[in-house]
Amino acid sequence: MVEQITKKAALTGIDGVYIPVSNRKQSEQWYIEHLGLENGGDYLLVGRQEVFLRERLDEQVLTFRTNQWLKNGECYEMPVVCFRTSDIDGLYEHARSNGIRIGELIIHSWFREFDFYDPDGNKLKVWQPKE
Repeated sequence: MVEQITKKAALTGIDGVYIPVSNRKQSEQWYIEHLGLENGGDYLLVGRQEVFLRERLDEQVLTFRTNQWLKNGECYEMPVVCFRTSDIDGLYEHARSNGIRIGELIIHSWFREFDFYDPDGNKLKVWQPKE
């Protein structure tokens, strides 16, 4: 029999995100310069969210394959981290003009999004809800 977790013991949020990189210092500079993250010491900050860049010992990147994202059921390489922005057009143009590998800017009925890759090949997503 499975016991129900008490409300007091339940999770209350996500405290940190961990991204594998090959060179932490270079990646920190890239995330600060191109995504506007702030240096928090041992981590970077997106608002109040902590992003930890950690040097990897293998070639693992942050993605997995799924057929539960695209409407047609096709296979999709899903990013594990999705950022939020208040200026997706400006961020998209910055990424495009700075040679960052990006996907198409997709417009949905209530939000806009695009995928991009960091220098280590981690696929990430950014979105902005429509106002």
